[in-house]
Amino acid sequence: MSPVAERLREFRAAVGLTQREVASLCGLGKRTIIYWEMGEREIKCTKLVPLSEEYDLDFNWLILGKGNMFNDVTDPAVVQPDERAEELEEVSVPNVEPVDQQWVDKDQPHQKEQEDVLPLIQRLRRK
Repeated sequence: MSPVAERLREFRAAVGLTQREVASLCGLGKRTIIYWEMGEREIKCTKLVPLSEEYDLDFNWLILGKGNMFNDVTDPAVVQPDERAEELEEVSVPNVEPVDQQWVDKDQPHQKEQEDVLPLIQRLRRK
């Protein structure tokens, strides 16, 4: 088995894909992936572009064995816990007016529900 075939199998195992799923993503037949992994056919890297796009697979790792399996893309939605704590400390809390109970109509049949919602509204206004 070629080193590229070994890395393809390693990638597939790391993300939990079957040969059939890899073949489907790449628009190939399952037998093609089997042949590639067994080293019976040459791997056409251009056919693996959908894997790279879907799973952020690093082609330098796949073809040359250099670097990491996945590209080092920093997702702004993913923040390390210590960075998030620093970010929260820097945020200043604006002055928030307390919610009055004037909107709660005591003569209405839904008074209890309105009173139950009041603490929630107060918490939301603080954010």
